[in-house]
Amino acid sequence: MSALITPTVEPGSPSRAPGHRQALVRRAVALATCLGLGVAGCATTDSASSSAELTTRKAIPASATRTGAGGANTAQVVAAANAFLATLSDEQKDTVLYDFDDAAKKTGWSNFPTPVVERNGLKLGDLTDEQEAAALKVMEAALSKKGYEELVEIRKADDYLASLTDSGGTATATPTAVPSGTPTGTPSGTPTAGPGGGGGGGGGGGANFGSEWYYISFFGTPSKTGEFTVQYGGHHAAYNITYAGSSVTMSPTLTAVEPMEFNWEDLYYAPLADKRTATIGAIQSLTADELAAAEIDGSFDDLYLGPGNDGPFPEEPEGVLVSSLTKKQQAKVTAMIKAWVDDLDEKAAARMLAKYVSEYDATYIGWSGGTTLDNSQTYVRLDGPSAWIEFSNQPGASTDEIHQHTIFRDETADYGWE
Repeated sequence: MSALITPTVEPGSPSRAPGHRQALVRRAVALATCLGLGVAGCATTDSASSSAELTTRKAIPASATRTGAGGANTAQVVAAANAFLATLSDEQKDTVLYDFDDAAKKTGWSNFPTPVVERNGLKLGDLTDEQEAAALKVMEAALSKKGYEELVEIRKADDYLASLTDSGGTATATPTAVPSGTPTGTPSGTPTAGPGGGGGGGGGGGANFGSEWYYISFFGTPSKTGEFTVQYGGHHAAYNITYAGSSVTMSPTLTAVEPMEFNWEDLYYAPLADKRTATIGAIQSLTADELAAAEIDGSFDDLYLGPGNDGPFPEEPEGVLVSSLTKKQQAKVTAMIKAWVDDLDEKAAARMLAKYVSEYDATYIGWSGGTTLDNSQTYVRLDGPSAWIEFSNQPGASTDEIHQHTIFRDETADYGWE
């Protein structure tokens, strides 16, 4: 497990004073009511509503129009968000709504379970069945069918991990430091990944595993005409999906799983199977000479730009230029990107993929440690002008099996647009 970065701003930071948040909620609800009724000149009774709206209902940035791929199903997500908010009490709304620029957005997600890193918003396990169903409808609207199924499977994996723990919260399985796989290459550089990867899952020490330990929050007022973020996450999943009109970005989004495959409640699960297959397929398509050129300097025991480390992105990309590869190899790289992008709603995903493919003349793919699925040191990275993907194998933390941490970022729209 990597060292943990201690967040510099906690979710309960002063920027989210309860009185301000409650006023924010009331203004948002009042405005939504006015719009729904079509009442001209309708206004809230809060004298600070005008300036506050600039904070919570941010205008769509010009950069979203320039770099966003478009195609976002923003109206459906806003409708699902409003339906969820309608099920909540005022106190719950106070907890789930944040200002768009609240620093808690960047510190309230991790691959560590709670309470090691506290999450933002409302815990799904604390909601009624109706409220939880409405919360998940938000994610179902935001994601594709495939993406939502993966979200569900990652939660099932956490239920599986919870079943392995004894009454004291300690995993019964004994982790192994190195599996039987043989590394295909050993980088000569010193470790460069640093502690920003957010650690290796955890198990014990009071860690909370289970599907109930996932949270949802909103940064900014859900709106078709402004910028807002849906943040959903827990152990081994963190989605930061930001909408700005017709544009959407899911940067950063962390997906991970332990173990890779498992049986739970008489069903077989293999979360992230598409990401594993596509990533290994892309890197193994390189020739011996290309693999040598694609080797990244340094070794990585976790994600380079994972939780707690939002950059900067490397100034000089490492690896081989994707446009220099054969069409067959490029198709495998495209399949790798598609495995992440296709988690989004289908129309937006198609446009986003086309944008990333158009940038192959400045996009690189590289590796470190190994290129096989059975090697706990395998690390693969894609680095383009926009798309950034990391795939990092991990030794078992709560089981004796290898598992993965992955991160997707868009360098032009990380946490939204400026």
